[in-house]
Amino acid sequence: MRRFIWATVTLALMLASFGVGRLSGGGHSVPAMVATLPGDEAGFSNEFDARIHARFPIGSNEDELVAYLAGEKFAPDWRRRDDANASALVLSGLICTKIIRVTWRANSAGALTAVNGAYESRCL
Repeated sequence: MRRFIWATVTLALMLASFGVGRLSGGGHSVPAMVATLPGDEAGFSNEFDARIHARFPIGSNEDELVAYLAGEKFAPDWRRRDDANASALVLSGLICTKIIRVTWRANSAGALTAVNGAYESRCL
């Protein structure tokens, strides 16, 4: 009987945890560019960086990058043209927080001169 009670309590806690995660994480969804990252989470940062470089290569229009980031609900922290710019998407879960960051520079004409992506996961 004791095993049944522990199994029931464990299942109830798992369902409650799942429900809280769904409710608290519903405000932001993971961008498609991140959601489809293959392999182990340890390599996500390098793969995300490669995908950002492929989608927004050097010389691309900065406004297109900014529009993409705004559409994916990244929080802007940019100063625009000729300075370092950054934008991040923070996804807080019950146990882990995922931080997806994009940094870039653009010249006075609005062409990207540098662009980088990073993925970080912090768990309790």
